[in-house]
Amino acid sequence: MEDKERSRWLAEHIVPNEHLVRSWLARFPNLEVDDIIQEGYVALSEADISQISNPIGYFHTICRNIVLRHYKRAQIVSVMAIADLQNDALIDQTPSVEEIADSRAELRFLEKIVQQLPISCRNVFICRKINGCAQKHCAEQLGISENSVEKQLARALVLISKFYGQREKEYTKRTVGLIRGNRRLS
Repeated sequence: MEDKERSRWLAEHIVPNEHLVRSWLARFPNLEVDDIIQEGYVALSEADISQISNPIGYFHTICRNIVLRHYKRAQIVSVMAIADLQNDALIDQTPSVEEIADSRAELRFLEKIVQQLPISCRNVFICRKINGCAQKHCAEQLGISENSVEKQLARALVLISKFYGQREKEYTKRTVGLIRGNRRLS
């Protein structure tokens, strides 16, 4: 994996959640948290991160193993620290079933919206936002000017935001109706 990709992966997955591991490490006496974290980053720099499904959990495990090595080398170790290491786990970062279901519903809603876009807007939106292609590449692929790509994308985004706004209004209307209906029942 390239250094640039690894740096992006670290910036996306590890750095924003590093505080979880730091706060976990802070509970152990006689440890230099910064040193453990640094060693953890060194281990990550040598790891095959393409197969990691739970990045912060993996980083936590690396740091936990470093702490265990530290305690093995130490002459005197707190029994409580070892017990904490054996019984403690970092918060699971995998999404809950509800979060997965919500995300899938959101993707289905977006897919439905995209299918309702005018064909030119849809093609540009898919090329730019779904496939992540550059404006120039989309223009070449779709046989239109870069200016047209820009205008069609802007039009698509306006239409999509209108659909989301309409959904939000309908949701608010239903919620208010339910609240009013419950008040009458009381």
